[in-house]
Amino acid sequence: MGECVVKRARRRTLAISVLPDGTVEVVAPLGAAEDKIHEKVEKRTRWILRQRRVFAALNVKRPPRRYCTGATHRYLGRQYRLKVSIGEDQGVKLRGAYLLVVSRSEAEDSVAALVASWMRERAKEQFSKRFVAWRTWCEERGLSEPRLRLLSMPKRWGSAHKNGTVALNPQLVRAPSICIDYVIAHEICHRLHAGHGRGFYAELNCLCPNWRQCKQRLEAMD
Repeated sequence: MGECVVKRARRRTLAISVLPDGTVEVVAPLGAAEDKIHEKVEKRTRWILRQRRVFAALNVKRPPRRYCTGATHRYLGRQYRLKVSIGEDQGVKLRGAYLLVVSRSEAEDSVAALVASWMRERAKEQFSKRFVAWRTWCEERGLSEPRLRLLSMPKRWGSAHKNGTVALNPQLVRAPSICIDYVIAHEICHRLHAGHGRGFYAELNCLCPNWRQCKQRLEAMD
């Protein structure tokens, strides 16, 4: 089955996850017997292999994203074409089917920096609006209001922290709105459930019934 790393923690259930490099990570209760851990991992073999195939597909080398006139970029799930012009008043504007970029240089790294800055600002704006809707949900469960943090992560769309902070990858703003909502719901669920057990998925199914389709769309995104 490949490399498997077992960690011990003060918890009641066993959690199994697959890392982007294919490693199986198991977080087990302090008193769990080794044979029981092995037995549970074996029962999840098909799921583990499926997750590894997903990561393998994501690791297929894609051509680098271009930052020149005519190149296409996603924003909230839609494709937009870049129109690059030279000027002193640098910035990016969304107009119809185009992202209009004014740059002091046509060099792609300069254009890329402007587009990345614009995407990050839009990400903060879009994600912050969505976090407002979670205030009541958290209050009803005795949880503190979730705090948003933008964090570039090469292999993840988001992560949740014990202090109530939810980190989201700014690149997520390229995805359709329903996929953004799914990632936020997924991370918010971790406020109640640390692992990906039955309780976690029961909560996620209630909050985002179409989460499987959203997950597939994110996995297929360029």
